Amino acid sequence: MTEEEIFGRLATLSTEQLDAIQNNLLEKVREKEAKRERLKKLPPRTSNDLEALADMQDLDLSSLLRDAKRYT
Repeated sequence: MTEEEIFGRLATLSTEQLDAIQNNLLEKVREKEAKRERLKKLPPRTSNDLEALADMQDLDLSSLLRDAKRYT
């Protein structure tokens, strides 16, 4: 989807709909930041915990872990 298509779709929405979208996005950002803060306080204990932590921070460590296991 191009930037022009996105702006075209957003231009058809009312102010109330745009406000609702913005509020929804801000809430999702707050929730994600809160999850990251909670996970920072808990150190990973196993590779499964490490994978969950990486997933919550939008990192892809699965291929790195597979390569590490292959060489050990």
